[in-house]
Amino acid sequence: MFQTLLAATGLVVCIALAVHMMLPYRLKTRVDRAARGLADGAQRQFARLMGWRRQRRQTRAAAMEAERVIRRARESALHDARDSRTDGAWEGNVYRPKSFEKPKKPH
Repeated sequence: MFQTLLAATGLVVCIALAVHMMLPYRLKTRVDRAARGLADGAQRQFARLMGWRRQRRQTRAAAMEAERVIRRARESALHDARDSRTDGAWEGNVYRPKSFEKPKKPH
């Protein structure tokens, strides 16, 4: 069964190539352009199907890394506050020490 299917596929490919060789130049270029367009479309669809998983995984990894960095910064700020080195407040996920509010020295 498999050998018959493989032989039939080979025969169809050979006949298609023979017909392609007998086509006039303009028709041959039109057929080539259409085949190239189909191949490019199929390749784009395949990349889109395979790429969405990678993109989702990268987005999830970036969000986890951002949470980890924010948590580390908050813990560091809390640790500094306990040592009374730094006093400040959180504005969203940005920590602003009170030392930033000092007036600037004129130059």
